Amino acid sequence: KSGFVAHLIELRDRIIKSLLSILVIFIGLVYFANDIYEFVAAPLVAHLPCSATMIATDVTAPFFGPFKLTLFVALFGAI
Repeated sequence: KSGFVAHLIELRDRIIKSLLSILVIFIGLVYFANDIYEFVAAPLVAHLPCSATMIATDVTAPFFGPFKLTLFVALFGAI
């Protein structure tokens, strides 16, 4: 039988491995961040009126938006 500390050590090791796998996938996908963002936004842009465009509601949204989306893609890609 394993003790409580052994279970905590195993949990720590598994959390570190999962975070490293997410980081590796994110680093591999960060080059394609804008392409992923355009792919996900394409259906919305297709349904906008002709003269309308998407707007950013935050100053940093145009820069960090694709990276946040890529992080979520990496998170779900690691599952």
